Amino acid sequence: MQQASSKIVKISNNGWYVETRTGFDGPFDSEQEASTFLDLLNCSNAARMEFAGLQFSPAD
Repeated sequence: MQQASSKIVKISNNGWYVETRTGFDGPFDSEQEASTFLDLLNCSNAARMEFAGLQFSPAD
């Protein structure tokens, strides 16, 4: 698993960006703002996977 800091990049004079599976999201004004966005993205992905596991369990 990659560390969060490896997914946050600064593009000179353009701001901070977060690397995702589909490209880059941003720009953000600060590294802290990009980090907060990445944390929220990771939480929503975890919740989505948990919900999918509950909806489509093999026991049904």
